[in-house]
Amino acid sequence: MDAMDSKRLLIHARGLYDDPATGLAAVAPMAWRGGFASGAEWMRLVLEQLRHQPVTPVNVRFQRLGLIKYGLSLTGLAACAVIAWIANAWLIALLGLPVFYAIEVQFVFLFPAALDQPKRAFLTNRHCVVRAGSTLHRMATVIPLAATMLGGGFAGRGFVRSWALGCLAIVIWYERLQE
Repeated sequence: MDAMDSKRLLIHARGLYDDPATGLAAVAPMAWRGGFASGAEWMRLVLEQLRHQPVTPVNVRFQRLGLIKYGLSLTGLAACAVIAWIANAWLIALLGLPVFYAIEVQFVFLFPAALDQPKRAFLTNRHCVVRAGSTLHRMATVIPLAATMLGGGFAGRGFVRSWALGCLAIVIWYERLQE
């Protein structure tokens, strides 16, 4: 999957999200209410739509997985800020966002992987990450998806819808890597 395919991933995601037959748009607002756990449940519904078959709910601590994934990513960002402050070299702080995403893309498929292989989530994620290409390649795909997720609401496209489209795109990408 090419880095430029973030546009195609989002087109596919929009088609699924906006199709009333999937029911994804109707349940997306509830996916926000329970943090990572309810977001993962919504991703399970996405997998069911993509696979046209039920996906068995799993007993995974998604809150913990989310805290690990984003905790490590935020640690990288914070390290850049601390180094910039200590060195009094504020340009170093500009590296914080790329460092955040360089770490985040190492776990980009962790949630769908945990839905599929709860006991091997990190290993399954790693397998998909390797298949998806280099860190820079994955960043070039993830950053536009993240911009949609985080910025779409401010652009008047709806906060829930924008977040859901980015999540949907990641799950679609994950499924393509399974082929």
